[in-house]
Amino acid sequence: MFWGGRRMIWNEVLRKPSLILLFNLLLVVTALAKNVDDVVVLKNGDRLTGEIKGLQRGELRIKSDYMAEAVRLDWTRVERLESKSTFMIWLVDGKLVTDVMRLLPTNSSEVPNFIIGASDQTIRVPQLDVIRITPADRRFWKRLEGSIDFGFSFTSGNDQYQTQLAATTTYRTGNHSFTGSIDSAFSGQTEGTSLTRNQFNFDYRKQLNERWYVGGLLGFLHSDQQSLDLRTSIGGLIGRNLKQTEHTRLSVFGGIAGTREHYSETIGTPRTTNADAIAGADFATFRFNAVDIRSRFSLFPSLTTPGRTRVLATSDLQIKIVKDFWWGFHVYENYDSKPPVRADKNDLGVSTSLGWKF
Repeated sequence: MFWGGRRMIWNEVLRKPSLILLFNLLLVVTALAKNVDDVVVLKNGDRLTGEIKGLQRGELRIKSDYMAEAVRLDWTRVERLESKSTFMIWLVDGKLVTDVMRLLPTNSSEVPNFIIGASDQTIRVPQLDVIRITPADRRFWKRLEGSIDFGFSFTSGNDQYQTQLAATTTYRTGNHSFTGSIDSAFSGQTEGTSLTRNQFNFDYRKQLNERWYVGGLLGFLHSDQQSLDLRTSIGGLIGRNLKQTEHTRLSVFGGIAGTREHYSETIGTPRTTNADAIAGADFATFRFNAVDIRSRFSLFPSLTTPGRTRVLATSDLQIKIVKDFWWGFHVYENYDSKPPVRADKNDLGVSTSLGWKF
C-alpha cells in the first residue's frame, strides 16, 4: 500500500506538468500557424485566397488547400494583395525590409501603391520596385538562394570524357549580400592525359543607395591548361547600378586587387605577387517562367607588370524544364596576355548541363 500510494502520487505529479507542457505546445503551434487567408486579386478580376509563398523572377506564388502545388502569377498582372503575415521584401534599390505588406489598386506604375508596415512609419514604393518576397524566416539556410548545375559528356570513338560542375549561392541581410560560387571542369581520355580546372569566388556587396555599392572579392583558381597551380586574388571595389528592374540588372564596377600566383614545378615553379586594377560588369536578365541569363566580365590590368592584362568571364543561359529544374549552357574564359612562364594564354570552356534552383 505504501509503495502503491507513492506511485499514484508520483504519477499524478508527472501528469500535471505533462498537461501544462501539452497546453503550451498547442499555444506555440497556434501562434506559429501560417495565415492561409492571404488575398490576391488580378487585373482581370480573378480572386485567389490562400497562402502567399513568395515573389521571384517576376512570379508571385500562392497556394490554397485545394491546390496540388502553388500557382505562379505574373507580378505585373496583380492588382491587389492583402496579407497579415510577415515577409522579407527586397526592393529595387537593394534594400531588404521585413514587415507586413499590402498592395493597393492603381492606374499608374509610378504610384507608390505597395505598402510595407502596419504602423504610421510605413514605406510606400511602386509595385514594380519590389523584386522579391519570401516568408519571414530568420534561419540561415532559409535565406540562401542559388543554383547547382552538372554536366557530363562522353565520346566512344576516342574514349574522351568531360564533366562540369557549377554552383552558386547568395545570402542577403539588410543592405548586405554574400555570394559564393564554384566552377569546376574535368576532361581527359581513358588512356591519355587529363586536365582539371577549379575556380572558387567569394563576393561581398553593401548597397549604399539605389545606385552605388561597395564590396570586396576573394578568388582562387587552378588551371592545368595554363600550368597554374594556384592563383589567389583579393581586392576591394566600388560599383554603380546602371539598370535594376524586376527583369533586368546591369552594373559596372572598378577597384584594386592583389594577386599571388604559383605555377607548375615542371616549368620552373615561379611565384609572383602582383597588384592589379579591376574593371568589370555584371548582367542578369530573366523572362517570366522561361529564360534566365547571367554574365560577368572582369578585366585586370596589371599595375606591377606593364602590358599584362588578365580577363575573367563567365556566362550562363538557363531554360526552364519543369518547376525548379533547368537546362543550362555555360561558358567560361580565362585569358592572360603576358603569363610569367611559358604557358597557354587562354583557357576557354563551353558545356551544357542540367540544374536545380533553390
